[in-house]
Amino acid sequence: MPSADSATQQPNTPTAPTRMGLHNAFWTRAILFCMQWLPAWVFTLLTYPFAAVAYLLAVNQREALRANLGALLPGKGSSSLAGYRVFVQFALTYLDRLWHLHFGDEIDWQIVGGQEFNAMQQHKGGALIFTVHSGNYDIGASLFARKFTRPIHTVRVPEASESLQKLRKEELSAEERREPNLHVHYNEPNGHLGMKLCRLLMEGEIVCVQGDRVMGDVARARASIDGVTYQIPRGPLVLAEVTGVPCYAVFLTRRGRLAYTIEICRPFHDGGTKLKADAIAEKWLPVMHDFLLRHWDQWFVFEPLVTREAK
Repeated sequence: MPSADSATQQPNTPTAPTRMGLHNAFWTRAILFCMQWLPAWVFTLLTYPFAAVAYLLAVNQREALRANLGALLPGKGSSSLAGYRVFVQFALTYLDRLWHLHFGDEIDWQIVGGQEFNAMQQHKGGALIFTVHSGNYDIGASLFARKFTRPIHTVRVPEASESLQKLRKEELSAEERREPNLHVHYNEPNGHLGMKLCRLLMEGEIVCVQGDRVMGDVARARASIDGVTYQIPRGPLVLAEVTGVPCYAVFLTRRGRLAYTIEICRPFHDGGTKLKADAIAEKWLPVMHDFLLRHWDQWFVFEPLVTREAK
């Protein structure tokens, strides 16, 4: 049996970048200061030129994104316009996040899959929720915590800088106080989070994990579909193998300013039988792949994770 310690990512330790560095909290705090005085339409309008500048300057992220989209959508995915669309969507969702967390603006939620939501809520044992980096992970977790009659545990990787990690902890600690059913766990080095999540699942809790992004020194799994090969994190698959709990897919997409759709799918793994991690990956991949084909412009992954087989 795999070690439960391998069931979560092992991120790099946050660093202390320069004040003007991309990952410094200075930029977020500057935006928050301006949000107090400028109307929302101004920020929305300015998003487009600022996203263009970021697209030009963030060379590594841009090229990784184009490689992913080129493999996912041959013929159009690697175009500059496609990559720019993702940068714009990412910026707009980030602004929504700040408006919601810091200024109390409400989110207009459209829920698809009400029956699955009820079934998950009524399930007596533990369950894993697999999601991807789209929409708004943090505010989506808050919605679940508010609607759920059970606690929900979410997993986050530390931010790339100490200043940004401090800001994120402040934001999410405030959100935990507003939503008592929400519990945020940070996968920090030497934190043994895998063992803790395994215990929570065995005790009948709901745990939400991200099943698409591989960062740092992370155990990776490779899985292929329709000539496309993904690198996905092995940790969530091992958690599912070790605990034998059912696995649901939940996806978030942005419809407009402060308007989101949450899509709750039927379990792709019913649980009960302890399948191997690779077998669970074969069940998860088609669900994720279908979503990404439909909403590729909202997949906020900026590391090279997707390749396509040469014909």
